[in-house]
Amino acid sequence: MPTALKLLTAGIAIFVILLAGLVADANVRIAGEETLALDFGAPGRFVTVDGRSLHVATVGDVAADATGAPLLLVHGFAAPGHVTFLPWASKLGAKRALIMPDLLGYGHSAHIPVPGNYYSLKNQAAALAAILDDLGVARVDVVGHSYGGAVAAQFALDYPARVRRIVFMDAAIYVPRSRGEDIIALPLGIGRAVAWHAFGGGPFGLIAQYCRDQPNCRWMRLAHVRDTTDTLRAMMATHRDSPDGATLATDISKIAAPSLVIWGGDDRIVPVADGDRLARALKTNIAIIAGARHMPYLREPDKVAQRILDFLQPR
Repeated sequence: MPTALKLLTAGIAIFVILLAGLVADANVRIAGEETLALDFGAPGRFVTVDGRSLHVATVGDVAADATGAPLLLVHGFAAPGHVTFLPWASKLGAKRALIMPDLLGYGHSAHIPVPGNYYSLKNQAAALAAILDDLGVARVDVVGHSYGGAVAAQFALDYPARVRRIVFMDAAIYVPRSRGEDIIALPLGIGRAVAWHAFGGGPFGLIAQYCRDQPNCRWMRLAHVRDTTDTLRAMMATHRDSPDGATLATDISKIAAPSLVIWGGDDRIVPVADGDRLARALKTNIAIIAGARHMPYLREPDKVAQRILDFLQPR
């Protein structure tokens, strides 16, 4: 065998061994770390919807918001759920009563590690309506971030009488299926390891970056709830409503509630071009937060909060 071929073969073998080691290490750590119960440290109440436990935190008296409707915050695709809005939400809570649910599969809400229609946008929106019913709230203003923007859009389409005004923040309305989703579906523990590193409690993902300088970080604690990684994989394996999200993209212009689009100027996950497209479809304005990425409320908390409060002020 030529020397070059021997070196190539050896290099491939070393790569495979290293990859196998990384995959094995990730899966061992998932089993060792994802041990917390859903209700561990839960600050809110639990509502049973279709036999599943959903968690919702509130700030202020949701039955007596000064504007006549509390503010519903719908979080994005992040394992910790509503906690990703904290402490920024306090800037809104100083003037508005807040409703902050954990969508099914996130935070303290039920984790179902098997793909299913319960993760569709329509069912997530229906769960929001059920939570509002339990709270005795008829109508809300809504802020939806990223994936939560898609859920908020579906909620506004399916329950138009319950939405007074709506804000879309870096909303994932037009995001197509990606190669990353195919990688996460890989067998033999590979996809599981990738999902853990990218979206769960792994050392290289968004949660780890956010928690780097925060001891006992709440984001990381919620990434350690049982079945977190497998649930994230199950959600990504479940089509939102149609394989490419075309239904929502087509129907988005039918939203009747006054709307505002806010976007991080340096968003590398959902590009500003999607925000421009959304603003055109809704015939509204887009507010670009310069220097901010996918979570503009983390980079410019005061500016984003004030934009939202100004827009939601009843006229």
